[in-house]
Amino acid sequence: MARHSIARATPRSDFTVAIAWSDGSTSVIDFGPDIAKGEALSHLREPAVFLHRLFVQSEGQSLAWETPSGLIDFHVDELWQRAHSKFAAE
Repeated sequence: MARHSIARATPRSDFTVAIAWSDGSTSVIDFGPDIAKGEALSHLREPAVFLHRLFVQSEGQSLAWETPSGLIDFHVDELWQRAHSKFAAE
């Protein structure tokens, strides 16, 4: 089981997601570069999907979007690492 969990996630129109973690901290993750690559994430380019189809699943262990081609999800450990790697690099 992951050490962290997601309490709440809010998608933004600039293809970022504000995450409130269960420990009370917050992060913003930019999915723009991932979406720009296309392929499996191409449906997330559509604002109706990115902004309105996001949900927290598995008791805070992942973020997921329901898309026309199926579920796209990101595990909490990957998200935590992405959110905190910027701080480590500064």
